[in-house]
Amino acid sequence: MKDLLIKEYTNTQILNIKTKKPENTFNVNFIDGAFLEVVGPLEEEYIVKFIDSKTKRTIHKSTIKNNMWTRTNIKYCINWRVEVYNKGNIVFEHQWDPQNKQVYIHLDSGALGDTLAWFPYVEEFKKTFMCNVTCSTFHNEWFEKHYPEIKFVKPGSQVENLYAMYNIGWFYDGEKVVYDKIPINFKKYPLQQTASEILGLKFTEVKPTINTPDIKTDIEGDYVVIAPHASAHAKYWNNPGGWQSVIDYLNDKGYKVVMLTQELLGDEWHDSKLGGTLTGVIDKTGDLPLENRMVDIRDAKLFIGVGSGLSWLSWALNTPTIMISGFSYAYTEFQDCERIYPEDPQICKGCFNRKWLDPGDWEWCPDHKDTPRQFECTKVIEPSKVIVSVEKLLNIY
Repeated sequence: MKDLLIKEYTNTQILNIKTKKPENTFNVNFIDGAFLEVVGPLEEEYIVKFIDSKTKRTIHKSTIKNNMWTRTNIKYCINWRVEVYNKGNIVFEHQWDPQNKQVYIHLDSGALGDTLAWFPYVEEFKKTFMCNVTCSTFHNEWFEKHYPEIKFVKPGSQVENLYAMYNIGWFYDGEKVVYDKIPINFKKYPLQQTASEILGLKFTEVKPTINTPDIKTDIEGDYVVIAPHASAHAKYWNNPGGWQSVIDYLNDKGYKVVMLTQELLGDEWHDSKLGGTLTGVIDKTGDLPLENRMVDIRDAKLFIGVGSGLSWLSWALNTPTIMISGFSYAYTEFQDCERIYPEDPQICKGCFNRKWLDPGDWEWCPDHKDTPRQFECTKVIEPSKVIVSVEKLLNIY
């Protein structure tokens, strides 16, 4: 009798296993958008909602069946809630939460200024959401030493077991912002806010900590670095004789002046953009390793530049910085500096924020090209105004 009961119980177990209803499973991630996939043999129809938890608004809605997937067009970070319905009932839900999960963040630009501006928010993302971050930049060596808890990989590397992935960059098609990849018109905000907006962070100015060679500059005595060149004529300080006046002033006060740019001093074409060949400077122009430039800027008493990557480098190195620019509005770059900017409302300024730069036109000045007002935004900045900031930062009385 006992043996018979055991046999019947075993047969019942087998019968239950054989008749168990098949089930579907749901896979969710946030790689290149919010993604949900239905996997399994059960032929059912599902309504999938991707909801912004902050606004409670349904951003994307799809109807799919088993062995199908759906993804949002929006790629940047949102605090998503994913809900799946079948026959009016919610059968799956997931709240975005990267804590202790793998997140990959890629910086889409190799430019010096962009990299220094955007990278700090990778660390802020990691600290805010307590996740495991893998990051790729085109200059990993600048950061690896000081951010040991971030895993650095080369751009294009395959990263496994990801929960989410985000790309930081300026995304546009012609003269239209691609709002599915970035939630703001980046030209109307500080450069750093590009990164904070894409990563869903509150914006405050944050500096990166970068690795510099453990050596001292070979320049003896107190010195000031100038970097007068840029990638477009509109970015220059176009006041004739402006740079030479500041150099002469610094020399008179006992400071050496180091000219540090890739464009060679003595090159007639480039010198012409500065009002002629500058004198009274230590020539460190040319194609020198960036690490050498880091050391010279780091050990300087002051840096004076224009809207270029070297100005961002000086800011990141905590060297007192003066930036001369009318090409962009004053909010565009970092605020921890002395910004020399045309305050007169009658003077044209900020074309970079109002127009789309034509990188193929060296003389680009969208409002006043080929007129006497071309580049007036910096022509009107007198050397005396720069010298006031020099005196402030060097404590010259």
